[in-house]
Order: sequence, then structure tokens, then C-alpha cells
Amino acid sequence: MNKLNILKKLAILFFIIYGAETMAKTSIVASNFSAPTGIAFNQTGDMFVTNWSGQSIIKISPNGQRETFYSNIASPAGIVIDQDNNLYVASYSGNYILRINEKGEGTIISDNFHTPTGIALSKSGDLLISNRSSGEIVSLNLKTGSKKIMANRLTTPVGVTELPNGDLVVSQYSGRLTLIKTNGLQTELGTDFIRPGVGIITASNDTVVVIDNGAGAVRSVNVQTGKSELLAAELHGAVALAFYKNNYYVGTWNNGSIHILNKTEQ
Repeated sequence: MNKLNILKKLAILFFIIYGAETMAKTSIVASNFSAPTGIAFNQTGDMFVTNWSGQSIIKISPNGQRETFYSNIASPAGIVIDQDNNLYVASYSGNYILRINEKGEGTIISDNFHTPTGIALSKSGDLLISNRSSGEIVSLNLKTGSKKIMANRLTTPVGVTELPNGDLVVSQYSGRLTLIKTNGLQTELGTDFIRPGVGIITASNDTVVVIDNGAGAVRSVNVQTGKSELLAAELHGAVALAFYKNNYYVGTWNNGSIHILNKTEQ
């Protein structure tokens, strides 16, 4: 382990010990998943979780009722839901994008990707896809099926989100968190990260919230200043991230659970 990584780990430990009062408390809201990788909520509050190792999508209703909503997906990873409650899921090992309607009927709408991982809907309604093994972010037009490379020469991109101004922020398993301007200019933001994960969300005009898989943590990052804030820690194997009704939800592989972050009083 090099000195930089040692310093990062010591800084994280210091923050956990001395900054715990300002971090969010966490509690488990659902468990018994097989590597929960993506989380999304529909308009009625149903939670959908991609069960990576279970090759399925699990649905949990607001009253806690649980069911297997869809099965036989090859390593389901990122998941998003549009305004019509259609689910879009990236099949990591199948290299395709699956659309599932409210009735649970699935259709492969695009293929020939390269281990697609995290996905997001853009302001224009296109699907943004992190092509992990090819180091690209691909935009998929859901009406025409056409693809466009939005960014390349990345290192193991696993998550993507769009800022209100159209810029992208990409989490990369290699340790990078990268701001990609609409003109193509790239700025590195990931100096405080050990290993950014799939989960990444736009929180405001200039802030993203990102899983730090290597630290088992959730971080908030200001894309203008690069300043990072530790929101929660001790989430070992954290991968998935969603935001619903002012709460963050985190999926952890180590114990196969979904956690909710409850912000403590300052």
C-alpha cells in the first residue's frame, strides 16, 4: 500500500472518530439481497433493487410487501425509472439494456455494450450509460435507439449523473471522480476517494453525492471547489445509492442490505 492510500485511510478513520456527530445515522430497511447494485423508486413509492448475484429485480412496496418483480437478468446493475414508471436496467454481463413496463414485461431495447454498469436519465430523456470495460459514457436515445459517445478514455467508469447545466460527473472504480464539461474538458474531483462506486446522484446545481466503495462510505462533493464531505461511514461493501423523500438509500454487498441515512442534528 502506498503512502497516499495510507494517508487517505487515516483521514477517513479520523473523521469517523471525531466527526461522527455531524454524519448521518444509518439503519437497515431491507435485507436478504444478493449483491444489491442499483436502487430506484417509482412515483407511488415502490422501491426496486437490482439483485446482481440473484439475477433479478426485487420490488418492495411502501407497506413492506416484497416480491421478485423480474428474473433471469444477467448481472443486473444500474436501474432508473421514467415518468411512465418504465424501468431501465443495465445487464453487466449480458451487455444490454432492458426496459420493463409496469406489468413486469421486459424487452431488450439496445445491446452490444461493454459491461454497462451505472445508468441515469438525462434532462433530454436519453439514457446515460457507463460502459465500464471500454471506458466510455454512452447516451442512448430511447425513441430512436441511436447511441452517442459522450466521453471516453475513462478508467473503469461505473456510475454517471448529469448536472442541471448539462455537465456530467462520472465515478470510476479506479479511484477517479471526474467532472466532464459539455465542451469535453475533464476535471478530477476524486482526491478524497479510495474507490468510487456505482451509486452517484446529483444533489444540487454544484453538488453530487457518491458512494465510496473502498471506504464503505457516502460522500458529498462540490464540483466547483472539489471539497468533499463525509456523510456516512461503516457501510461495508457500499455500492448502490438512491434518493427518495429527502433520504438517501444505500445498498451494501457485504451484508446484502438496504440502509437509510437519517441525518443527525447539527
